[in-house]
Amino acid sequence: MAGDDAYEQLRQNLDTHVSGCPPAPEIDEILRILFSEDEALLANGLTFMPHTADEVAEKAGVPTQGAGEVLERLADRGVATSRDKAGIRVYTLLPIMPGLFEVPYMKGEKDEMNQRLAPLWQRYMPILGAQLGVPEMAISRIVPIQEEVENEPGVLTYEMLYGLIDNARVVGIAHCACREAEEKCDAEREACMIFDTQCDMLVERGFARYLTKDEMKEKLREFDEAGLVHQVNNAQDKLTLICNCCPCCCHLLRSLTEFGNPSVLTTSGFTPEVDAELCDACEICVVERCPMGAMELVEGLARANDAKCIGCGLCVTGCPQSALRLVRREGVPAPAPTSRDMGMKILTDKGKLDDFIKLNMG
Repeated sequence: MAGDDAYEQLRQNLDTHVSGCPPAPEIDEILRILFSEDEALLANGLTFMPHTADEVAEKAGVPTQGAGEVLERLADRGVATSRDKAGIRVYTLLPIMPGLFEVPYMKGEKDEMNQRLAPLWQRYMPILGAQLGVPEMAISRIVPIQEEVENEPGVLTYEMLYGLIDNARVVGIAHCACREAEEKCDAEREACMIFDTQCDMLVERGFARYLTKDEMKEKLREFDEAGLVHQVNNAQDKLTLICNCCPCCCHLLRSLTEFGNPSVLTTSGFTPEVDAELCDACEICVVERCPMGAMELVEGLARANDAKCIGCGLCVTGCPQSALRLVRREGVPAPAPTSRDMGMKILTDKGKLDDFIKLNMG
């Protein structure tokens, strides 16, 4: 396989994933920065399912000798995964998001590669972000800080953020790739929260560090105070990530606000309600706290524009008069039961399920 063909085949393989990888000159150049020609040839033997180095090489049609060393180098650079499964070292292909975009930035290092990648990602993200999710299934959902909803009637298990954290085996934190690449604000950079096997793999390679669960909850409160929006994977069973997002850098939020994609995320199941006796029209919720421009003053009282509100709760936690509280919002679709269910729905609706199965099971 010629070099150009290897990069295009790699892009097509990546495009079978839930997050996709649409064609564009920018992604071609990005893949050429991330992978040498020989590495791209070998990477075409990777799938999103774990395989040994010999299996990867055989699938790619390249010699097995030295394949393990090359795959380990890719894992060290954050462009493939490497882990032990039942005592055997196995490797998987990283999707574009979360994966090839995020991981190289997670150390927070300003190396030459990341500096070359930043302007390319900035141009590619509107293309990628415009096609994330489908109308009936988003890839992420907004969650407010737990203290603001835990006493509400009928709160659901998957809306209890701390409970989901407690259910994880291990938790950790890494640098936010969006803020590292965009550099549009001074919000905390180390703000990407990760869990379980992914956490172990990233910590092993130096891309992240472990936290205790209490430390993670405390950081969430700090990020909330700083006005960052909490997003999680759109599944009920467990967390794979918590993104703590600013509206100026976050590619998921910007996919909604700038790239014209309403399918990228689901609002939380809550909306703010004002206590008319406590609201003093200070406008902090309007001017300082709402990341979506959804809060407004109407006849001297704060009010949310439901068409814009994502239910993040930052207006509530930032109100100095405690005049706002979160109440149940009707009509919000439930998350998928599992991340697998989410992926199956998106791939099916996009007509990509057969391609995904062919790559991973063929």
